[in-house]
Amino acid sequence: MLSYLQFQRRAPGISVWRAVVWWGLCINLLRVSLFFCYGMRTKGRDNVPRTGPLLVVANHQSNFDPAIVGSALLDRPFLGIARESLFGSKFLSWFMRGFGVIALKRGESDVVAIRKAIIELQAGRGIMMFPEGTRTQDGTMNDFQRGFWLLMKKSKATVLPVGLDGAYNVYPMGSKPTLKGKIAVAIGKPITAELLLELGEEDGTAVVRASIQELVDSCTRRIS
Repeated sequence: MLSYLQFQRRAPGISVWRAVVWWGLCINLLRVSLFFCYGMRTKGRDNVPRTGPLLVVANHQSNFDPAIVGSALLDRPFLGIARESLFGSKFLSWFMRGFGVIALKRGESDVVAIRKAIIELQAGRGIMMFPEGTRTQDGTMNDFQRGFWLLMKKSKATVLPVGLDGAYNVYPMGSKPTLKGKIAVAIGKPITAELLLELGEEDGTAVVRASIQELVDSCTRRIS
């Protein structure tokens, strides 16, 4: 487990409580649980930048996904963005607030949430989001919403693509989770904001989406 000073270098300004309890203890417990329950393994962890603003973007298959991505990155703390309705559950609200999740009003231009995310990135910390905006209903990746591009453009943060597979089968939308199945995660090469901005929104978004899809496909092959 990383020391508090190491967490500080990778997430400037992170509190002792959040670094030690949430990222040092809880994430490691989640990682062990996901391994024993679903055989979850991560490839590409060496691709994770240790410092600097980082926008982690992943496909969205289940409500397990934030824990899956957090466990995969392990020692690079980030804040997540989640729809406001998820904070209705007392336990889930407590859990997400512990990790510093930013509440986002779905379907609205939540200026406050976006501003908080940009401030985090400009401070050299990490933000994780699911650019599809919602979980898949059939296991395939949905189109991306524009929020991902807006955050990248405003913050000039490096984009880290992450692909996961298997989560949809163990916890599909509208169903209860099962202990049957396998989960795999793959972390891709970082993509600089400069490259994406040079490509433009349409082509830049397509590059990120294609990268995630390639990672998802590699995960599918590993658990098939």
